[in-house]
Amino acid sequence: MTELSSGLQAVINDFTKVSDSAEGISIEQSELLKLLHILRTLQSIATNLEIEVRCLRDMEAGRQAGSFVEDEATELLSDMLPTVEGNVVKPDFGRKS
Repeated sequence: MTELSSGLQAVINDFTKVSDSAEGISIEQSELLKLLHILRTLQSIATNLEIEVRCLRDMEAGRQAGSFVEDEATELLSDMLPTVEGNVVKPDFGRKS
């Protein structure tokens, strides 16, 4: 987990410790349970958001890597191909003229 979801999880854990007993707190137990439900929902949303952002970053890195590989391959292949003058390619099959 990262900072947002782990921070929300820490708050949830703190409130969960006192959710069975209203002793020492001035909030009604039903209100506390509602708050815990909201925090759990927010923590779930934060986790999903973090996963989505991570996936998008990975996709972007993949696109950049693909573009780099394509550029390198094009450069290497263009160096291997003979220069062509005009639009007719005459292959050399080893015949001596």
